[in-house]
Order: sequence, then structure tokens, then C-alpha cells
Amino acid sequence: MAINDWWRDQPEERYWMIAPSKGVVGDALVAPKSSDERRFEWSHELVGHTEPGDTIFVWDRTLTPPGIGAWGRVLGPLGEESRERHGDTLPHWRMPVSDTLRLASPITITDLRRIGSDIVAVRDRVEAATEGPVYFPFIGGPDTLAPAPAYLTKIPRDLVALLSARFGFEFAL
Repeated sequence: MAINDWWRDQPEERYWMIAPSKGVVGDALVAPKSSDERRFEWSHELVGHTEPGDTIFVWDRTLTPPGIGAWGRVLGPLGEESRERHGDTLPHWRMPVSDTLRLASPITITDLRRIGSDIVAVRDRVEAATEGPVYFPFIGGPDTLAPAPAYLTKIPRDLVALLSARFGFEFAL
């Protein structure tokens, strides 16, 4: 199975959301590489599609309520490392990232649900224009919006623009 890299020819599509289990990214995006079809996990394989200079937003489950609490940059270069897991040595993607910076005001799930219809509209537009999966960072409807249960997801530029306009942070789009 392969990743549907719909953003490949669109250099403005350089945004991601990571959801680390403890809200902390560390110095790199690290995820197991698929070794065969049984081990394919798209949210792990996306690590191999990040590029130096890309922006990552951090979904922080430790916030009350949870939300986007920080951001950072992909530094690169993409590499591989081996890690022990359950007695096996497995290859992992490793993409170095910058230190993350806390947002002055985290964008909580409550905040996101307030603009849920706008977020769902962005998702629907991207899905309508794209053949195959888009790896959107949120699932559900406007009132039930939740982060996708995934390590790394793709944030379309239009969603970053929406969040920037509504919550007052600025990124070069």
C-alpha cells in the first residue's frame, strides 16, 4: 500500500499535525516503517513524506480541554534508525524537528467545534478535489469534531488559513 501524496506538486501544502501520546514531540518525528502490507500504518508512513521547512502543529492531549498547543518546524534530513520492540528490531523513520513553541492561547477542541462547520467544509472541499485519502487531522461532524486517531496527519493549507484567521496566529501561507 502507498501513501496518496496529493500535496506533492503543491509547495504551499506544507503543514502537519502530530498527536504524541504525552503531548511532547521531542527532537524528531519517529515512527515504525512498514515492512509489509500487514504492518502498513498510514499515519506512521506520513513521517517519510515530511520535508525540511514544513510546519508541524502539536495536538496536546494533556491540555484541559485538549487542543493544538504548540508548533514547530521539520528540520531534516529524513533518516532511519532501528528500535527494539517486543523482542524484534524494527526499522523506524526519523525526521528531526525544531523545539516546539507553545501557542499563547491553545486552540482547544471546544474552540474547534465552534467553527466545526467551517472545518468540515474545508475537509469536504479537499476530499472532493482529491482522489484517495487526504489524511485530514479531524474526524466527525461539526458538533462532534475530534482529532483523527493517528500519530501524524496532513493539514491542508486552507485549514491553517482558517485557524489563523479565527484564532489570531500568523504563518506565511
